[in-house]
Amino acid sequence: MNRIKAIALVSLLAMVGVLLIAGHALAAVVENVHDIPLSGAVFNPCNGETVTFTGVDHFTAKVTLDGAGGFHLDDHDNIHVTATGDQGNSYEGNQEDNAPLNGRVAMVQTLPFTFSEISKGSAPNFEVHALQHITVNANGTVTVFFSNFTSSCRG
Repeated sequence: MNRIKAIALVSLLAMVGVLLIAGHALAAVVENVHDIPLSGAVFNPCNGETVTFTGVDHFTAKVTLDGAGGFHLDDHDNIHVTATGDQGNSYEGNQEDNAPLNGRVAMVQTLPFTFSEISKGSAPNFEVHALQHITVNANGTVTVFFSNFTSSCRG
């Protein structure tokens, strides 16, 4: 689910790196990506069920360059997914979040994300947690990017 968002974020950071290296004096760059399709599978640790989801992420990002080699990124997500577990349970997930990020080219950043899966029946609700890490070198190249996913019972 967050892999699509990660790709959009990496693309946006690469664009910021190019702008910073080129020295453009832009006040802000706005990128609005509508309807990013999401799909995948997660594990519900509450009942041992594998849950397959599909949905959409409406992603908006605004980058402001500060003139001192840094940038300020504000991204906004509005996510909706529906899911079905291999035990026949149905789930729905809605999330809206803002994730500010301040950085420079040659930065290292770790970002946490949490997404709730709410049962439409008697199955237990659960949360998916992602910890994403990105390293951008002085040339603006993303040299490290990974996500670790875990899940927990919500009740």
